[in-house]
Amino acid sequence: MPVVKTKPSNKTRSRRARVKDQQSAGDDFPHAYVVRGEQPTHVLVPVEEYEELIKADMARAAIAKLEDPSTEWIDFDDAKLQLAADRISAARKAAGLTQAQLGKKLGLPQSQISRIERNPDRTTVRTLKRIARALKVDVRALLP
Repeated sequence: MPVVKTKPSNKTRSRRARVKDQQSAGDDFPHAYVVRGEQPTHVLVPVEEYEELIKADMARAAIAKLEDPSTEWIDFDDAKLQLAADRISAARKAAGLTQAQLGKKLGLPQSQISRIERNPDRTTVRTLKRIARALKVDVRALLP
């Protein structure tokens, strides 16, 4: 395993770290340890092994979240509707329009635009297509 060595500055010369290669019986890869004094402080591992460790840690965190009784669950269809509402609102804001301005472009009252952004399931595909055209986005960009 290549080790990059740098010349320490005068400030760090007294706390110089050294690198030790250590391999336990049965290890496939030798691991280099950074040691200060007699205490190991860091382990150098191959990138592939590091990525596997990160994936395993993410999996443990996800399992803990799934098993946590305080985790709040929402219905998948409700989540899709909320995502659509967020996308419609974000597209309007990205176009630099207020709800009233978008409503005026479409010939709809501001209150209807607000309702559509809160509850997109209560509107028609035709209206969603009109909104998409007014915002110059593909209607699929508004829906999950």
